[in-house]
Amino acid sequence: MMKKKYILRFSPEIVKKPLVSDLVRKFDVSVNILNADISSGRAGMLVVELEGTEEALERSVEDLLNDGVKCSPHVKALVFRQEECVACGSCTAVCFSGALQMNPESWELEFDQDSCIVCGLCVEACPLRLFTITREMES
Repeated sequence: MMKKKYILRFSPEIVKKPLVSDLVRKFDVSVNILNADISSGRAGMLVVELEGTEEALERSVEDLLNDGVKCSPHVKALVFRQEECVACGSCTAVCFSGALQMNPESWELEFDQDSCIVCGLCVEACPLRLFTITREMES
């Protein structure tokens, strides 16, 4: 089993289709929605993490493309200069994915890279500008 993150962009007509449930049903993949901007009558965007066999992921992406969904690998990463952090907690207030949390015992900031959806809200929230978004290499 493998996991890959993708950005899905689709037209207002496709918003009404059950994209996620179709992927689960047709290709036996797990879909974790990391971020979404979907409204009826407007174009939509999903950031998803797909988990399954390599073949299932490839077939899932092919199916999305055939349905008119623009599908691209999510290749952004958040870089955090933790050694300079003063643990003010400003970033935790905007981190809805839970990737940035204060340790209640040590009062140090903890960053869980795997939970990060690279939304960029912490970049603006940090008064010391310790976060940057960069492209990562695909494995």
